[in-house]
Amino acid sequence: MTSPPRPRNATMRDIAERLGVSIKTVSNVVNDRPNVGPRTRERVQEAIRELNYRPQVGAQQMRTGTSGLITLAIPSLAGTYFSELAQAFADEAQRRRRSIMLHSTAAGREEEHSVLAGFTRVLGDGVVFNPLQIGEDLLTDLGRTIQPTVFIGEHVEEAGLPAGSDYVRTDNRRAAHDATAHLLRQGRRRLAYLGALESTEAQQEHSTSRLRLGGFHQALEGFEEARSTVQAVRTWSLDGGLAAVRTLLEEHPEVDGIVCGNDDLARGALLGLHAAGIEVPGRVAVIGHDDILEAPFTTPPLSTIDPDKRTLAATALDLLLERIDGYDWPPRVVDTPYGLVERGSTAPLR
Repeated sequence: MTSPPRPRNATMRDIAERLGVSIKTVSNVVNDRPNVGPRTRERVQEAIRELNYRPQVGAQQMRTGTSGLITLAIPSLAGTYFSELAQAFADEAQRRRRSIMLHSTAAGREEEHSVLAGFTRVLGDGVVFNPLQIGEDLLTDLGRTIQPTVFIGEHVEEAGLPAGSDYVRTDNRRAAHDATAHLLRQGRRRLAYLGALESTEAQQEHSTSRLRLGGFHQALEGFEEARSTVQAVRTWSLDGGLAAVRTLLEEHPEVDGIVCGNDDLARGALLGLHAAGIEVPGRVAVIGHDDILEAPFTTPPLSTIDPDKRTLAATALDLLLERIDGYDWPPRVVDTPYGLVERGSTAPLR
């Protein structure tokens, strides 16, 4: 049997003919332009709903030069932080009457290269890009991004930013320093950093792993009585934290405070400590990083660093929209705030 033809999508012409108005009038309503009377606007909006009209992005881009779409290229949607960050971008974009198109670069270095090369085809009006594996030399050699681009995260050297781009970041070294200093103020003196990675990504000078580890070591300077160890992990995940804390407890049972690279690792550490019968925070304090939605609901509630994902998203989008609108001055670098959130997992040592 031959399949029935797919129903044709409604067009602006269909709406115009139905109401006896011009296509220009319908276009003005669709694009929220002011030169339409309130009664006519209401009639057009009602017809749009009844006919289930959806503007076609390609046609809009040809007509106006913009699509209303922004690509958010992030390493993965599997990690809790990145999924929450994507939601923050979607919410902020909606406030600006834009839509976010997600692109995962989990396939690795070549996929990140394709983002810088403008993909196979240009997607949307601009890109917010969180690189992990591209080398800083590539950015320096790039000269100029194909599309307006805002970099977020780390792995970017400020001096090597290509033209047509900006950079929004949180001071991860200082944040990890503050997390470690918090445990020191609580009387902890046998500290471990749980989160060192062995991957190529981690070897880069500006990787998240290295920056946060650097902040950990920096906070310990001057505390001669403090002792520290670094525990490697396979991945920054709940499973990675659980496996790593088991090894840590076997090799360093004296540890009384653990600074974790992110909250997923910290959640895994809490599970491992509980399974070993170790009281948190009575014997061991634990602090994470990212302030994910689950952090207040762990047992005990997890102290953490809040990187203010919404401010990061809002700042990055504002800079990108300025680029899309024609701003073409040298790259800008903006540091967004973070905060230390104290919860039950880091009470003072008794």
